Amino acid sequence: MNKLKWIAAGIMIVLLLVMNLLIFDKKESSAVVAPRLETTFSKERDFSKKHEVTGIAYSKNTFDIYQNDSLGTIKEIMVNPGDTVSSGQTLVTYENNDIEKELRTLKREKEAADVRADHYSSQISEWESELSSFDEKKDSADSKVRIQEQLSNAELQEELAENESSVLSDEISDLEVHLDSLSVKSPADGVVLEVNGIQDQMPVMTIIGQGNFELKAEVQQEIAGFVKTGDSVQIESPALKEKLNGTVQTVLPSDEDQTFTMTVLVEDEAAWVEGQTAKIIVSEKLAEKAISVPNKAVLKDDGNKYVLIIVKDKLYKMKVETGVEQNGFVQINKGLKKEQTVVLNPSPVFVSGQPVIKD
Repeated sequence: MNKLKWIAAGIMIVLLLVMNLLIFDKKESSAVVAPRLETTFSKERDFSKKHEVTGIAYSKNTFDIYQNDSLGTIKEIMVNPGDTVSSGQTLVTYENNDIEKELRTLKREKEAADVRADHYSSQISEWESELSSFDEKKDSADSKVRIQEQLSNAELQEELAENESSVLSDEISDLEVHLDSLSVKSPADGVVLEVNGIQDQMPVMTIIGQGNFELKAEVQQEIAGFVKTGDSVQIESPALKEKLNGTVQTVLPSDEDQTFTMTVLVEDEAAWVEGQTAKIIVSEKLAEKAISVPNKAVLKDDGNKYVLIIVKDKLYKMKVETGVEQNGFVQINKGLKKEQTVVLNPSPVFVSGQPVIKD
């Protein structure tokens, strides 16, 4: 009888050990499971809006080039009377104090970001040195955990500072290119008839071109505010088999209040009749080469906007400033650089530093 009791007791002990092992294994497995998230990349995208106005065809072969205050102040007039010019040739260059001021501000911000990145890089070296010299026997486990936390935080801050520096570097590069491109180009092949210089109500210069027809259209102030001399447009007409290319010549105030007269040179060969109407399609550039993500990647929380980024297989919450929204995408003005991994359909329940698995 005693023997049977001992056998039963032994069986119970074995069963308890097996159950404990199964429970422990289940807990360990659930602790290491990371959420699997759908992700995408931040990409450059152009945001634009199309506007249509009606133009009337006129035979014209003379082009007046006016001062364009939206570009800044005239820096240099590149041609003289009698010069032969080709379409696209630079006629006038401009300088813009506002852009130069913004450029100086961005450079100061980038320098500050670089200083922060260097600072956290030094901290990383210090924490790594402390970890390498950590004595498991003499030092406490809590000390090691604190060192690892400090190292992880320094790595994150270095990553964020480098990201900010990279974004600012791209913005600086774009502004420098824009600053170099502040100019007015010849709308057509032709000869410079006269150069008047900078005078009120007078064209800077007049060019006798080789084109035959141009379009004139009355436009509202909304369109006149963004259309510039030299802009490319498309032209459609029931009498034409396909779309034609055009170049904006002038945008000047008309006799009617708050309206402007826009003239467009027709670049392509076509059979025009004086007084023929055509549709002019102009594109308003809302944002060019803007960093963008799908709308559903932006998380709104407590009045601010965030995206969840993945750095070294860990999830981090990054505050962003958004701009234009169009066709399911939103412009990111601050907070992201190109080709950075972001989470689609983010949730506020995720915690910074949480391990994740990307789909």
